[in-house]
Amino acid sequence: MLKTLFKASLLYTSCLFIQFNSLNAAEVTQLDQSLVPVETRSAAERNKAISLGLQHVILKNSGSAAALSNPSVKAKVKSPNSLIRQFGYDEVDGELLLKVNFDHKRILELLREAQLPVWGKQRPLTLVWLVEESSGERKILNDASPVESRTLFQKDAEAKGVPLLFPLMDLDDNMQISVSDVRGMFVNQIELASQRYQADYFVVASMTPNADGVEYSVSLFSKGAEQGGTTPLVSKQQQVSDTEAAVNGIISTVSEYYVSRYAIADSGEQLTSSVTFVDITEMKQLVAIEKYLKQLSAVKAVHISQLQGTSVKYALELFGTLDDLHRLMALDPRIIEASGGYQGDIGRDDNLNSLDPALVNELEYRWRG
Repeated sequence: MLKTLFKASLLYTSCLFIQFNSLNAAEVTQLDQSLVPVETRSAAERNKAISLGLQHVILKNSGSAAALSNPSVKAKVKSPNSLIRQFGYDEVDGELLLKVNFDHKRILELLREAQLPVWGKQRPLTLVWLVEESSGERKILNDASPVESRTLFQKDAEAKGVPLLFPLMDLDDNMQISVSDVRGMFVNQIELASQRYQADYFVVASMTPNADGVEYSVSLFSKGAEQGGTTPLVSKQQQVSDTEAAVNGIISTVSEYYVSRYAIADSGEQLTSSVTFVDITEMKQLVAIEKYLKQLSAVKAVHISQLQGTSVKYALELFGTLDDLHRLMALDPRIIEASGGYQGDIGRDDNLNSLDPALVNELEYRWRG
């Protein structure tokens, strides 16, 4: 039966649209698009805006500002026309914007050829617990806060391709958590308050104005994971000139950690692996799994190598390592580890490093998409 489904999937994959409904990780869209403010519609200003737009798209797809210093990338930024799919103008709130769509496939090829990391569409969702001080009053920034910093977070997160979530700070939140909890870094209490939100990580941060500008602090934690007490995955504290610089510093700290963990550069080696999915009974499952594997930034090529009963084994050519592959797969809540020999969290570095490579290569999964 599965062989028949496989043949059908080859015929219909290009016609099907699969809507992924993740419980945690977010799928980032419009990674090929940039909106750049312009003063006029002149050719000179348009050309400058297109180059700037390409830089924005490179940053969203690599996650690393260092990519913009690569000679191959710099050459394309100077002459970006071969990467453009279309452009046009929009006017929003009286501001003229140039909307540019680039060829996403060629953007990824550029990054791969330059041996730069590629950050895929599936990215962690981060809950932000941030205390901001304004006019002598300290408040936790919430989802509906009408302050400038909330807008700055949205813009900077979109520019870097980092999905953020802010707490509602409704009655439930206010009963669970306070400004003192966040400023005092009471991580256990903060994690308890975070449970209602479907996020992969949470940030504990603060921004405090002073005579020299703004001092910010940021610490990142993995929600629901044992971390050896309250030790953050990454943390930073810095004095900067203003709120905009503080917001940039907070999001950059988080983004750099995610890039180190989830963005994959081509190792240059001929790496292969296989993954097996069990309990596959419908063609749509085959189609969805194959499409999912192909979009992973660690995967170079995919094909079905074995069909047996309701079990399907996929042979993979990899850009990165086995650890990279399984870390990305662990990020997606549609993937459930079905092997009986290992009960840990395959997404954590310490667990992956403790596994025998042969065992990692033989892990089986269930698909609940």
